[in-house]
Amino acid sequence: MQLKEIKRMYRLYMNGIVSSSMREKGAGYRVNFGLTLPLLTKIAEQIPPSVAIAEELWNDCGVRESMLLAPMVFPAELCQPADAQRWVTSIPNVEVSDFCCKFLFSRLPYATSLATQWTVTPQKIVAYTGFRLACAILSDDVDSEWLSYIADNAIIKAYNNDNISSSSARNFLIEALLLPHAGSIVVKLLQENVVIDNKWRENLIAIYNEEC
Repeated sequence: MQLKEIKRMYRLYMNGIVSSSMREKGAGYRVNFGLTLPLLTKIAEQIPPSVAIAEELWNDCGVRESMLLAPMVFPAELCQPADAQRWVTSIPNVEVSDFCCKFLFSRLPYATSLATQWTVTPQKIVAYTGFRLACAILSDDVDSEWLSYIADNAIIKAYNNDNISSSSARNFLIEALLLPHAGSIVVKLLQENVVIDNKWRENLIAIYNEEC
């Protein structure tokens, strides 16, 4: 399938109301057809998984739908660490980051390694992606050492900053606190941290206590 064929589908399903609403809310795309996730999924199902097509879509970076479709059609078994690293450094916003995490990065066998690397970077969108990826692969039986490392960084990032990476760090902590075993590890780290404010600590621990 050629890019021009895919773009015909964009025009077929175009939603001007959604597109206008997103523009008004500051979505910074040069071209935005306003396609929703169900429509993007419908289009993705018609595209044969292909590295070449995924890369062509990704390089069509001015078009919102192309960047969102790219991770949906990239075959995970063919995605190398260098590919993931190249993509994460060119992610333009949190919407594209979320799609990459959900449809590609979380399916990679080395996803935990990527999250470990990305969560400590000073680049805000990369750190955001790292914590979103950590959320996507989080489970109650995840490796305790890895969880402790990510959670410790999340506490520092969420408490000391006020940006997109700190918001995703806090979301990761909340998701972990909703799980019995993972939550107990995060609670222990929160209790041991002497730098953070007591009220901030107690608010997070309350999430665990209410859930478990």
